[in-house]
Amino acid sequence: MVRGAMTPPAARRLRVGGRSYPVLLPSRFDPRLHLALVIVTLQVLGQTVLGFELSAAQILLSVGTCAVLEVAIAFALQRVVLWPSSALLTGNGVAFIMRTAGTVHGDWWSLAGWHIFVVAAGLSLLSKYAIRVRGVHVFNPSNFGLVVGFVLFGTSQVNPLDLWWGPWSGGLAAAVAVIVAGGLLIARRMRMLGMTVAFFACLALGVAVIAMSGHCMTARWHYGAVCGSSYFSALTASPEVLVFMFFMITDPRTTPDGRVARVGFGAGVALVATLLMATQSTEFGTKVGILGGLAVVCAARGVWLAVCGRVGLGVPRALRFRLAGVVVLFAAWIAALPLAAVAGGMHVAGGPGAVAVAAAPDAIAAAGALNPMGTAVALPPITVSDAAMRADPTLTSATTAAMVRDLTDDLSITADALRRLDTVRLATASHGAWLAAQRRALDAARRSARIDILTWQPAAATVVLIHDPANPQSSPLLGLDLRGAVHRERCDTATGAVILDEGTTAWRRLFVLDRSGGVFLISAEYPAP
Repeated sequence: MVRGAMTPPAARRLRVGGRSYPVLLPSRFDPRLHLALVIVTLQVLGQTVLGFELSAAQILLSVGTCAVLEVAIAFALQRVVLWPSSALLTGNGVAFIMRTAGTVHGDWWSLAGWHIFVVAAGLSLLSKYAIRVRGVHVFNPSNFGLVVGFVLFGTSQVNPLDLWWGPWSGGLAAAVAVIVAGGLLIARRMRMLGMTVAFFACLALGVAVIAMSGHCMTARWHYGAVCGSSYFSALTASPEVLVFMFFMITDPRTTPDGRVARVGFGAGVALVATLLMATQSTEFGTKVGILGGLAVVCAARGVWLAVCGRVGLGVPRALRFRLAGVVVLFAAWIAALPLAAVAGGMHVAGGPGAVAVAAAPDAIAAAGALNPMGTAVALPPITVSDAAMRADPTLTSATTAAMVRDLTDDLSITADALRRLDTVRLATASHGAWLAAQRRALDAARRSARIDILTWQPAAATVVLIHDPANPQSSPLLGLDLRGAVHRERCDTATGAVILDEGTTAWRRLFVLDRSGGVFLISAEYPAP
């Protein structure tokens, strides 16, 4: 996050074991304090009204790791006791963006993925001291730790904060107001308004080119692929992108001096980020691409500084920074020339043709049918969740009844196919992961001459959006939350005789349904939350 001016001179001293050490405290005019107020306000809003999947314990771990390291390093190198203003911002910046699997909103003391926060925060802080050129750290600390953390741990364990913070509400309006007002005040004070404007303008241009090329991404908060105008607005109107623009790229220690150089720096970050986003088809990859844009441009600036310092070009320092900005801007524009060609091909890998999403079901008749076993269908009560209705407003009572009817048919067909060891009949009721699981059960039954037959007795059904826990960044799928009872029997595969009757137990499962040949087939099953 933003670093302010140098720490003010020591006003106090601390005596330990007969020795006196300077104590460096922040000034009330330090812009880092103002930025801290903005971030803490956003954290409070996130914990209270925005539903951030982040715990207080995770925030404290991240902040504490950076603070302890900063105090220890400052004392070891300078023999001073300082208030770790920059470290607190770095740790808070990591915690604000980082999300770990298994953390839910409201579990204030969750330690899920605690080691990830410690590693990311530690790498962020240490990068200030370990990666330096001419006495200046190269990378924005929190940005460096986040990028390395996301690449190191992957989307199965960690994800950035969502681009979409929820439907418009008073809490979201307050958050956006805090971000924009605080960001404009701090950027103006740091003389970086031009840089933020250049970044936003170039990012919007790049995202528009990608969106018009047909490129899409999947996101856990959106049913189906995010394409076209939805893709453009998801990025350009995202509060997370505003936080990145106002409070991460505006770090004075890792940006060049001079207005022209800073404008070039902001434009360069946006254009490199655009190139990286154009290669990604998930929200995880897209967000890491944005963060990676800053890391790449900071690395390029570090190389430039190292070359200038090594060969001694004799260029005045102020002019050198301006030239650096111009070079970065020029290189970014050159790199952006093939953008149209690159992004134009992205719909093959990341567009609607390659994204696995459930098609919206058509309205079909659903009443008065017989199931495959020849008995009358008695549909349980059916409801539709608010999330499913928002995702697919075309859902009708006929469609939902067809989904439930076909699911009960699929379960009956599956039980009959398992009893007969009929692999072909299995494929008429299911496909994908669920079909593969039933075929494995059949193979095991042939070897053991025993098979478990389940008779499902649905009592209630709710149409819901289902998230694949093995792929957190995939789009939610339309499915059914089915509740009721199940009767389990173990049968002999040769005679069909019941060997063991395990009785009836309460039961609840989530089924993902896909439309195929005019009917809904089971494609996956998950335990109920």
